Amino acid sequence: MLEFLVDIEPGRDDTALLRFAFGLARQHGAHLTGLQAVMLSPAAMLAMPDAMLVLEEQELAAQGRHDWWRQLCRGHGVEGSWEAYRGLHESVLSRRASLADLVLGQLSREAARLAPGLHPLGRILTADAAPMLLVPEHWAGAAGVRKVALAWNGSAEAARAIRAATPLLLRADEIVVLDGVSRIRANARHVPLALDAWLKRHALRARWDILDEADDNGPSIQAHARGCGADLLVMGAWGHSRASEWLLGGVTHHLFRHGELPLLVVEA
Repeated sequence: MLEFLVDIEPGRDDTALLRFAFGLARQHGAHLTGLQAVMLSPAAMLAMPDAMLVLEEQELAAQGRHDWWRQLCRGHGVEGSWEAYRGLHESVLSRRASLADLVLGQLSREAARLAPGLHPLGRILTADAAPMLLVPEHWAGAAGVRKVALAWNGSAEAARAIRAATPLLLRADEIVVLDGVSRIRANARHVPLALDAWLKRHALRARWDILDEADDNGPSIQAHARGCGADLLVMGAWGHSRASEWLLGGVTHHLFRHGELPLLVVEA
């Protein structure tokens, strides 16, 4: 059985993330764990004389959401469990994600305004835990994943993202490869990764769309994915020099800030 983990924010009981997570878990017969991290900001800890008491009360309240989660799981026909831990959000999520096949989180434009190196999702991605599937705040697509777009630039990160998405690809109705490699294959300096052969060995049939050089950017990749009707975009840390981009590549950072589709992403 697949293990999906969904990052739950306090007080958010009806979100696009929850609807997507339950639909995906039902589609794949996965166990869905709801996880809430309980913490106060360092400033609040210093300003509040009874901060530890407040933190304990919040932890008890979070743990008390077990019945709420159990009812949701029952209503969606999904097997699930609820967990709440005290600690920094990134630390709690990345540590717990080590036992998950996939982590689902919200793609928040507010958080995405941070510089790439300070982005909380970026720090979780580099914790070498599970791949992350990020759902835009206002996503209104159908439950589950039916049509997947694979952003393929020939990199090891893109290959890892596609491999991580294998369970989702096996249940998808259609796969489209957004191919940014074929046009430059003759000048490749690295060992070629034969994605077409890998897909065939896994009995996965895909349609290939060749991207022009002008399409090697976030807006164009997203437009191509939306244009083919995808309800999930899979990609690695597609972008340029990490020295200049801090942590996340330029394309990845754009999709974090302006993503309109659920995004499955894997870092190095």
